[in-house]
Amino acid sequence: MLNKVHIYILGILGALLIFILAGLFLKGNADSGESASSSQGSSSIFEEVSNLEALDLGLIDGDDLREDNGLTGASSDGEASNKEKEKVIVSLSLRSIQDDIKIKIQNAQTQKLIANVDFTVTVKGKEKTLTYSDIDKDGIIYIPFVAAGDYTVFLSDAVTSDAQYICDKSQTITVSDTIEYAKVDIKDEIKTESEINVAEEDTKVFDEDETTGSSGKKTDASKDDAGAETSSPMDEDISDDAEDLLAQIEEETAAAEASKAAVTGASSGTIERPSDQDITSDPTYVAAHSGSKGIDVSKHNGNIDWGAVKNAGINYAIIRCGYRGSSSGALVVDPLYYQNIQAAQANGINTGVYFFTQAVNEAEAVEEASMVLELISGYSLQMPVYLDVEKSRGRGDEISVEERNAVCNAFLSTIRNAGYTAGIYSNKLWFENRISAGAFLDYKIWLAQYVDIPTYTATRYDMWQYTSKGSVPGINGFVDMNVLK
Repeated sequence: MLNKVHIYILGILGALLIFILAGLFLKGNADSGESASSSQGSSSIFEEVSNLEALDLGLIDGDDLREDNGLTGASSDGEASNKEKEKVIVSLSLRSIQDDIKIKIQNAQTQKLIANVDFTVTVKGKEKTLTYSDIDKDGIIYIPFVAAGDYTVFLSDAVTSDAQYICDKSQTITVSDTIEYAKVDIKDEIKTESEINVAEEDTKVFDEDETTGSSGKKTDASKDDAGAETSSPMDEDISDDAEDLLAQIEEETAAAEASKAAVTGASSGTIERPSDQDITSDPTYVAAHSGSKGIDVSKHNGNIDWGAVKNAGINYAIIRCGYRGSSSGALVVDPLYYQNIQAAQANGINTGVYFFTQAVNEAEAVEEASMVLELISGYSLQMPVYLDVEKSRGRGDEISVEERNAVCNAFLSTIRNAGYTAGIYSNKLWFENRISAGAFLDYKIWLAQYVDIPTYTATRYDMWQYTSKGSVPGINGFVDMNVLK
């Protein structure tokens, strides 16, 4: 009997023990779960802090972080999120010619300039850091008057309605206060006429003869000591009636000068003779006109039949390859340049080229020469490369004689350093008043003076443009005629 009681008590104690152990086991599991949950929460917090720091340091992509946390769709300002925008990697191309920096903002993949984007750059030098914007949004930022030294350029990211522009890296450049007359990369800056306002940019003066200095329209009396044109207060605001009256006075003045020249001898070079005497038989005339005959042409001469030109006995042609814009300073290729040079050479006509300058400093002149060198690459020239320096009613008219001399020297030196024969073209009036012609005797001199016999004596000349009203089969309308000495 006692043994059964002991067994019954031991059974109850064992059951209680098992119940207690089970309770402790369940409580331990609950505590473990809470601890694990707490640990997991702590890990999440630290992970978020790490992500924010990494985002701030640029180590992770903000769009990916938003997507990982379910933050996709429209941004707070209602625009499409950056994740939906095209990402364009941008590269910087830096160039310095003298005391300047030109920054080209390009698509890193295509190497094309990026236009119509509001880019901002930060330029850091030894002394200071400055910020510049692409104001005209053409993909180029030009900074003049930069002190010599090393500079680092950073481009800020930019966003448009459909794209993100992200710069791959900063660039460093050394600016020098001395200039090297050598070709620079200008390919992506050359424009066609479809990209500019032609009426404002191609403004070379064609409507009056300024080659003699005695046309009656503009005389040296209307110029200051530096040769720059002066104007009266009436020039800025004048009625049509007043313009007509002035034109009449100028015409009467020119007629009076012509009458005087007939008596005293034609100072302009036009010789008055009895009507029955042919001037072309005069020995002086014959000597002046002896030499190889050629033409110079541009888009203004239209489409040319170069086969007919060759058959007419024309030995050479100087072809305009381009010009710098009178207003914006854009570098523009003549729309008929390639057509003209290819057809002229195909018909066996010796060719050279000319470029109409509007450079206002040496750096711009090197750019112009570099453009010419780019355009003539691949063509064999038998004639020189000429710089055309004339009145344009544009930016190039405003510089001083000293500045114009520097421009001419920079262009010609760059052309010659590239292995080509270089020359300068202008008229008698400008060679005598606007250019120190004697400084360029190491180059070819191409004189324009529309007279029977040239009276220019300031320097020698190697080629003479004697008229702008020549006639040659294959060319519709007038064409410039030249004689090569």
